[in-house]
Amino acid sequence: MLSALHIENIAVIKRLDLDFSSGLTVLTGETGAGKSIIIGSVRMLLGAKADKDLIRNGEHEALVEGLFREIDPYSLKRLEEEGITPDENGELLLLRSLTAEGKSGCKINGRAVPLSRLKTVGQILLGIHGQHDTQTLLKSETHITLLDRFCGNEEQISRYKEEYSRSMSLKSRLSVLLKEEGQKEQTVKGLKTAIKEISEAKLKAGEDEELESRKKVVRDAQKLAKQSRIVYRALYKNEKGGSAGDLIEIASTALEQLSEALPESEEYIARLTVCKLELEEIARGAYSVCELCTDNPTEELNRIEDRLDLIKALKKKYGGELSNVIAYEEQAKKRLAEYAERDRQIAELKDELEKAVIEARRQALILSEMRRAGAGLLERAVNDQVRYLDLEKVEFSIAIHQVQTDKGAPKLSANGCDEVAFMIVTNPGELPKPLSDIASGGELSRIMLGLKVALADKESTPSLVFDEIDTGISGKTSQKIGIKLREIGDTRRSSASPIRHRLPLAVTAISRSARVRWRAETAPRCAPLTRVRAFWSLPALWGASTLRNPSLMAQRSC
Repeated sequence: MLSALHIENIAVIKRLDLDFSSGLTVLTGETGAGKSIIIGSVRMLLGAKADKDLIRNGEHEALVEGLFREIDPYSLKRLEEEGITPDENGELLLLRSLTAEGKSGCKINGRAVPLSRLKTVGQILLGIHGQHDTQTLLKSETHITLLDRFCGNEEQISRYKEEYSRSMSLKSRLSVLLKEEGQKEQTVKGLKTAIKEISEAKLKAGEDEELESRKKVVRDAQKLAKQSRIVYRALYKNEKGGSAGDLIEIASTALEQLSEALPESEEYIARLTVCKLELEEIARGAYSVCELCTDNPTEELNRIEDRLDLIKALKKKYGGELSNVIAYEEQAKKRLAEYAERDRQIAELKDELEKAVIEARRQALILSEMRRAGAGLLERAVNDQVRYLDLEKVEFSIAIHQVQTDKGAPKLSANGCDEVAFMIVTNPGELPKPLSDIASGGELSRIMLGLKVALADKESTPSLVFDEIDTGISGKTSQKIGIKLREIGDTRRSSASPIRHRLPLAVTAISRSARVRWRAETAPRCAPLTRVRAFWSLPALWGASTLRNPSLMAQRSC
């Protein structure tokens, strides 16, 4: 529950500390006392949009802190899911600051967090209900949520949504396959064409680079062949003689004749033999270029150019690189094999989807029955409350319509197969009409309060704040509203904190020993308001100048 609230430098508030206890706390005061500033500060703490104009004149920074204690197990579980854990004392301290430059800071137990995280945690710990929240009662999409909360359908909703999500996922996958199936004939044709083109080309890795090198050789064939022959004749064999090999042969023969006079001649002959072999190897290597040269270089060049053009076209069409073209062929063959299995996959997926939809519909019908069973109980609970709140002729009812497909099967949505609408009859004999069509502001306030009383032990947030709950309410009825608000506070471990200024409601709260805060004459501040002190404060709250006012005297017996 919200245990303490600290406000600094917001609007006219310099510094304000409020302490709350379990049950109902009423903040009351005449118009302009600062009640709206307090509720605005709470909204800021919960992550509402905050403008730098909120900062008190002359100050650089404003901040709001809220201390939460005695957090219930359900809220603790939700906080744990968000990665938030109270400190060793079981407390959470939320802080929101705002600088004159418009920069916002958020902390939870002293640790900086994003605004979105502060907002999520704040919504778990505290709920605010004001005029805007009453207006949401006019939106039919909120009705099914309120009914489910009353019925305690959370577990069944979870089961249904699991099956619904599964069916939607299968439906999405099937849709993709069927869309591809519609393009199957054209796609398969394209894949077969690609496979045929690449396969007939008989490509080899690196072939394009080899062809480019061969192209250069063929293009310069005559010049290369001439140089190749020069090397061959000079080193190894020349028809006219005089090659390096021939000269070595002559030198070796002469050295043999010098063997008696030159003891090293045998060694020299061996070394010349090695040189001759190396020269022969070089000559043959150079002459191999002649073998690369064709007798018809023009024809060979045309063949190479045609082959390179084919490879270039395939690279442009299937991947930019020759290796990608070769890989594309394998991928295309694999996709063709997958298409061959596509009919079987679609049949299996359709069967799986049908089973998932059947199960989702079964869960939706169970949820629908739970709603119908709980609707009557909620109707009676709300009608009891609104009659107590002086709406004797109003009859609240809940219309549940099961949406169906053209074939008569339940039509599923995120909330099941039901449409829920809150209806009322304002005068006996009339037909029920949607709440949004005929409810006045005062009726809406009381119906909302009736729902809050009925849902008091179902409310997910441990602390509640009510603001302007008595819009359009007379003095007599506002006293009863005070009693109902006290009941909400008494049925909860946490505090329900209305911001009030109506006299009968305030007096009711005092008579039930609720704590009332008041405003001093200079700047907003709060102090405990005892029963006696409250009575002497009634003229300011009522707008009267003296306690002799008959209406005030009538309240004295409360």
